[in-house]
Amino acid sequence: MGVKTETFVLLSLLIVGGGHSTPVTWSDRIALQEQGQVGQPSASGPYETSWELVNVSGLVSGSYHDAWVIYPSGTEASDKTFPLLSFAHGKDAGGTALKPSYTTILEAAASFGFVIIAPRSCPEHYCTNFYKDQLQCITAAKEGLASTGLESVDWLKSVGIFGHSMGGAATMISAGKDGYDIAAAFFLHPYYTVHAEDIKVPAVHGTGSSDQICPAEEVKNGFDANPFYPKVFAEIEGATHLEPNSSGGRNKHRWDAYVPRLFMCHLNGDSDACDLIYGSTSDSLCYTDIEMTDCEVSVGGTGDRNDWA
Repeated sequence: MGVKTETFVLLSLLIVGGGHSTPVTWSDRIALQEQGQVGQPSASGPYETSWELVNVSGLVSGSYHDAWVIYPSGTEASDKTFPLLSFAHGKDAGGTALKPSYTTILEAAASFGFVIIAPRSCPEHYCTNFYKDQLQCITAAKEGLASTGLESVDWLKSVGIFGHSMGGAATMISAGKDGYDIAAAFFLHPYYTVHAEDIKVPAVHGTGSSDQICPAEEVKNGFDANPFYPKVFAEIEGATHLEPNSSGGRNKHRWDAYVPRLFMCHLNGDSDACDLIYGSTSDSLCYTDIEMTDCEVSVGGTGDRNDWA
């Protein structure tokens, strides 16, 4: 049984019913809070992580023709292989700004057993073709870039993609492209959602109620336009546009535990991870003690585009 088939079975067990849209039952969530049963999963995985800068040919967004590779390292990671994730940074956060801007979320994801490649191109301004660099990094990695970290990629497993702001918009475009074996996508405060109708993989649309750069209602519009299931919309109460960034006193890194769980679910067939994204346990995304302005899980119905049907 392949990973996708296994995950369909897991999702069937986790989500009761086949309706299109399942908003959180807030009375249930309050009851869990009163019982002291809500919490958050760990944002730290079992692996140490390392960074490596590699040259990447074919990048089109300017200035930098390389990418960071963040990968599991140390004794625990020795002789193991891991799925690949491709990350797209936000506007003005490429080049030398990428690592300090996203150290926390990238190291958190890699620590759960993922090799991440993150292009440094498009260091400033808005690059409409940045998605091409996100995808080119997948192609270049598979073709054999000289890299210690990329040597541990498990190419028998599918690829995951995620991005923030401009990179979230790039990831949304990438999520509609064939030929890269992409299995899941996490959109973090995406700047535009005009390509949401082309999405072809399970996805989480993440935003915050205090995001004044990419307003939550725009992200919700993208979620509504997304024709693919399963999908999640999560709006963190009080989160600003910079919630995924490493620096800033108001950034609480509340996405860090859930980004890797989406990929653990769809790339690894991990039932516990699926539950944390789609389920209703005390530390699932829509039931965690992270305050949500809105949180919704949609699994689709008969006739919908669903990877697990």
